[in-house]
Amino acid sequence: MSVVIQLLEKMGQSSELRYADAEQLAELMADTDPMLVAAVISGDQQALEQMLGARTNVVCGVHPADQPDGDEPAEPEQEPETEKISFLKVG
Repeated sequence: MSVVIQLLEKMGQSSELRYADAEQLAELMADTDPMLVAAVISGDQQALEQMLGARTNVVCGVHPADQPDGDEPAEPEQEPETEKISFLKVG
């Protein structure tokens, strides 16, 4: 399986191999399994899935944290304290 991953990684790293024809892919995979070569050249996704033991229908989901119930009384907002100035009248 690591051979398949290495091959796909190599193909993904090179922009020249993205649109490679069958000859270029066959040269790249000269020392690999003939079944792998055939699957890659033909673009057989199901064969690659079987070789990798992978599934295509995989979903990653994120569930948000639970929100507190709305029934709980909210804390009253405190008003900002104002300064009180007092004058002492001296007579």
